[in-house]
Amino acid sequence: MQVRGFTLLEVMVALAIFAIAALALTQVAMQYTQATYNSELKTKAHFVVSNEQALMEINQIWLTGLDSKQVTQQGVTWQIDKKSEPTISENVQRIDIHVSLFNNETAKVENGITDSIFFNRRVVQETP
Repeated sequence: MQVRGFTLLEVMVALAIFAIAALALTQVAMQYTQATYNSELKTKAHFVVSNEQALMEINQIWLTGLDSKQVTQQGVTWQIDKKSEPTISENVQRIDIHVSLFNNETAKVENGITDSIFFNRRVVQETP
């Protein structure tokens, strides 16, 4: 009577192949998760930039030089750095906005997420 089955070597080779495949799939899943997180963070940062631009326009803020502040939006603390530059029109300025993550525990900026440029218009009051 002859018994057929897998040898120990065959089983170990199959397990090694399975382990390598599982590691590769785990790596792909981690990369997907990181890409999704980065995309979500970038989207949130764009909303922060849009909010800052809208606040400047609504409140008619004319920026001189540099300005930095921290805001908490969407459950995240952000560092907003703004820089103004003149244009050929005295009533229009270029505003560069840089948004970064801000770590409250270390009180330091972690990394930049997005940059944006917009043109701010000074509202000139007309005299009657």
